[in-house]
Amino acid sequence: MKKRDFVTFLSDYGLEDEFVGVCHAVMLRIAPHIRIVDVHHNILRQDIRHGAVVLLQSIRYLPESVHLAVVDPSVGSARRAIAIETGRGETFVGPDNGLLIPAAEDSGGIKRVFELSDRRFLLTPVSKTFQGRDVFAPAAAHIAAGVDPSEIGPPLAVDDLVRLEIPEAWVHDDHLHAEVLQVDRFGNLQLNLGRDHLEKVNIIAGGRCEVRVEGHRLQIPFGDTFAHVGAGEFVLIEDSYHYVSLAINKGDAAGRLRARPGSTAIVAPSPAATK
Repeated sequence: MKKRDFVTFLSDYGLEDEFVGVCHAVMLRIAPHIRIVDVHHNILRQDIRHGAVVLLQSIRYLPESVHLAVVDPSVGSARRAIAIETGRGETFVGPDNGLLIPAAEDSGGIKRVFELSDRRFLLTPVSKTFQGRDVFAPAAAHIAAGVDPSEIGPPLAVDDLVRLEIPEAWVHDDHLHAEVLQVDRFGNLQLNLGRDHLEKVNIIAGGRCEVRVEGHRLQIPFGDTFAHVGAGEFVLIEDSYHYVSLAINKGDAAGRLRARPGSTAIVAPSPAATK
């Protein structure tokens, strides 16, 4: 197993406490040569799907690495700690709760999986509440230092892994049933649909559409940029990950609509546009 120069790190730990810093320190004591890329530490608390979405969207921009991801509401339970190797040579380390699966499958598919159980490569005693420090961070660092994951624990069957579904919008008659995948710090609502979904209901760039979310009914354009509309106005745009987002130019769409991840959105051509 070759050494890796990078470990990427995603979690719901936030930055108010010492958790991220301690995990950094544990990894650097084991593998002082590595550089750690902090992808995101403000994943919604215990929200596995949010972590999976962010990891999936980020993975194609990250260096060839060991990818450490910890969103672990069942910490201390019988859920397994795992390392996944992919067809592209990436290694993902984290809990067996579905968090790693979408990104791993997008990285050439799952090739091998191992349970992280050999205490020679963990910190002992293993805490029941902070296994990011005691299990995942040390395992990721050892793998980055050249330890083959097969040395850290037994193989697991790919079919036995916990799966996580990231829902996709679907067409019903002349409209789309969608939902909010995530909300960024600007209040933009990323929906689980792309330009190809909009085309199925005859919504094209520059056209107008109707969006219904959290009791609001909006008649807005599908624009190329936020500035397609005036300040304070709603617009539908294709974001940098090729999802469609509901936004307000220089405003906070989530705040105004009181929408959040999981909110339902109905998207259809504007009634005026169909006459």
